[in-house]
Amino acid sequence: MSGRPNVLFLLVDCMRADALGGRGVATPNLDALVARGVRCTQAIASASSTTPCVATMLTGLYSPRHGVRSIGAHRLHPDVTTLATELARAGYHTVAEVTGPLGTESGLDRGFAEYRVRPASVYASDDWGRALVDRLTRRLLPSPWFLFLHLWELHAPRKVLPEHRARRFGKTRYDRAIASLDATIAPLLAALPPDTIVVLHGDHGERIVGSTLAYRWYRLRRDLLGAARTQKLEGHETDVYEDLIRVTLALTAPGLLPAGGTVGQLVRQVDLTPTILDLLALPIPPGLDGTSLVPALRDGTRLDLEAFLEAFGRVRGTARDHRRGWRTERWKYVEAPNAPDIPPELFDLAADPQERRNIAAEEPLQVETLRARVAAVEATAAGEGAALSPEEEAAVEARLRDLGYIE
Repeated sequence: MSGRPNVLFLLVDCMRADALGGRGVATPNLDALVARGVRCTQAIASASSTTPCVATMLTGLYSPRHGVRSIGAHRLHPDVTTLATELARAGYHTVAEVTGPLGTESGLDRGFAEYRVRPASVYASDDWGRALVDRLTRRLLPSPWFLFLHLWELHAPRKVLPEHRARRFGKTRYDRAIASLDATIAPLLAALPPDTIVVLHGDHGERIVGSTLAYRWYRLRRDLLGAARTQKLEGHETDVYEDLIRVTLALTAPGLLPAGGTVGQLVRQVDLTPTILDLLALPIPPGLDGTSLVPALRDGTRLDLEAFLEAFGRVRGTARDHRRGWRTERWKYVEAPNAPDIPPELFDLAADPQERRNIAAEEPLQVETLRARVAAVEATAAGEGAALSPEEEAAVEARLRDLGYIE
């Protein structure tokens, strides 16, 4: 087993598809990493909130089957096998360093020998990050290892280092956080063994205010009037529009994938578990919702994939907030299953990439086709997992309040 490569799954919370190269922010360290592998320019998240997305990427299943259908209060279905479980069986030492809402109450620690949840206020530029780099530099992780590393730098309030607060590092706080992340991540990348497989990914996207001045006015209004009385102009969770479900994805695998490649076809978060197992020449469990992307990554083979989408709304929202939909390379369909008074939406992304014109009434056959595909995924539901204990519910509540999801 010692001959297998180590695997770093580098998950950056809120890392939009345009975070690298599309916002005019210099990211030389991340660019060098991506240049050694293959970048997917149309990677689609399964949801617009962290916990369901992580459950999907670590199981190869959509939420009706894995059971994690909110940011908190739902646990991974007991019958589900995770990527960490499969890798542990193959002799990998499995480690997760996570933050935000990814507490052990979700069941996402399944298969990990080490699963550590740090406060969201602890960043890779702090002592914790330096200790992790030291652990990698000194080769203290038993090899081969699988490290699932979840970073919070781009999530609000966004971590901007003092040296990156100037306008030349971007006009928004999000942009400056990208520049800061790139500088912070350099020692970590330098500490990796040369044959390490690296998956660079965003869990979901982010809606952001487009200029520094507009952002300052927005934050001032929220500070003066309070979040409850101010429209939220930044963030995620609430819908499945493109800025929230298109994410960064790049895979570097020396000797296994070409360097400098680009895949422009639609690929999905649900495909990551089978892809990593395939790269390691390990068996892929039957019956997954995802499929291996390796043929597309190696030589551009067409896979003709389509994606199921969900948004679960605010933590203290109602069932009306739920959105689900379907994404093809051309079409986006969105419905509100618990709010029949809200009409479905259909967008022709080829003609209307900004999703400004709902043409559902003009394309009833397309609507019915995509609605049936959504229903087919929902029909695979495995039922509710075990309920959280009162102690677990209290821990989730406290964590979400600390994160600002509960006022």
